[in-house]
Amino acid sequence: MKSYGDTDQFALEDLPTPEPGAGEILINIKASAVNPFDLILRQGFMAQYIPLPLPAVLGGDAAGTVAALGTGVTRFAIGDRVVADFGANGKGAHAEYGVVPADSVAKLPAALSFEQGAALVKAGLTGRQTVDALGIQAGDRVLVSGALGAVGRAAIQYLKQLGAHPVAGVRPERLDEARGIAGNALDITLQPAIQSFDFAISAAAPVAHNLIGHVRDGGQVASIVPVPPDANAGNRVSIHELYHRTDAATLDSVLEAAARGLLVIPISRTFTLAQIGAAQDAVAAGTNGKVVIRHD
Repeated sequence: MKSYGDTDQFALEDLPTPEPGAGEILINIKASAVNPFDLILRQGFMAQYIPLPLPAVLGGDAAGTVAALGTGVTRFAIGDRVVADFGANGKGAHAEYGVVPADSVAKLPAALSFEQGAALVKAGLTGRQTVDALGIQAGDRVLVSGALGAVGRAAIQYLKQLGAHPVAGVRPERLDEARGIAGNALDITLQPAIQSFDFAISAAAPVAHNLIGHVRDGGQVASIVPVPPDANAGNRVSIHELYHRTDAATLDSVLEAAARGLLVIPISRTFTLAQIGAAQDAVAAGTNGKVVIRHD
């Protein structure tokens, strides 16, 4: 990324291959995923808080093989198939090689392709972190907005693993599709809202206000999107505002679930590295699944 702005300032160029320092791993990246946050970074909306060195390489989710190990790294060997959670530091995953701390890496099961692995990283981590923040138990009924997005899907499938009962909160025209994922679905635009849930996960900004209205007084909401200022008058529900957190142990459990068929994040479209601008445009237009970059 040569500068902040539109997708026309992306360029495919040669950079020096990075070298891993102590506690780091060099990965030969085979696939990476595009997340909505990449678009926010590219447009400069986070430049005040996360200034990127330009030119910058974006991309937070990667899968590939270990190419080199920094000193002190003992859990991995050269050639291991892995996934990695890259930070937003301008040295990201949309490249042939990338360096990350070893505690941001997990081994990719043989049952999963590189493309599947790349699609699972931040969506799988965030989906599980929203559920864990609420302390969900077997039998709990949980409303999930953004159920057809990657994070919502990951949360719903994790809730099923725990024996909880997810309900997908979607617009009325998507009820049938959402039932196929969650088993149960609710028209989240219903007014007045039905305050019948103790727990909810907010993963879709346009309906955040509606979702909170469906939670009982004293209930809990885990939100990965901005909460409207007037959505929780009198602080009648507890809101946990979450941000993605790197966690190798949780990433291991995400990959294990995916290898067992308990977690599926569909891939809607694939692009090449040279098509990174088109890939971001596809994310901006909206997709039913992840957009993945193939590096071969």
